[in-house]
Amino acid sequence: MYNLLIVDDEPRIVSGLYEQFLDWKPEELNVYRAYSPLEALAILTGSKMDIVLTDIHMPGMSGIELQQKIHERWPRCKVIFLTGYSDFDYIQSAMRNGGMDYILKVEGDEPILAAVGRAIER
Repeated sequence: MYNLLIVDDEPRIVSGLYEQFLDWKPEELNVYRAYSPLEALAILTGSKMDIVLTDIHMPGMSGIELQQKIHERWPRCKVIFLTGYSDFDYIQSAMRNGGMDYILKVEGDEPILAAVGRAIER
């Protein structure tokens, strides 16, 4: 079993992805959800996550800052960024800091599922 944490400040995004992953591979994934980076850090303090799917632009702390904190505690955790921004600087920062993938929210569910599938394979 793999632990997947979904982090986004938009509750409908979190809820939709949560339901999608529960249906997708329930035998392989324990799915957790957080509605802010601080809530995500609280979950990460008590549970080891294998994969984190996070928004990159959130109030209080960016997804890139969250990624850095995740890697301090769980260096093998795969971080996938999900965002509405196609800004090259965000992409570059995310990937230079060890991000596994960067997916635009407008791309739909298939690229998200594929990215998590690749993370599971690794």
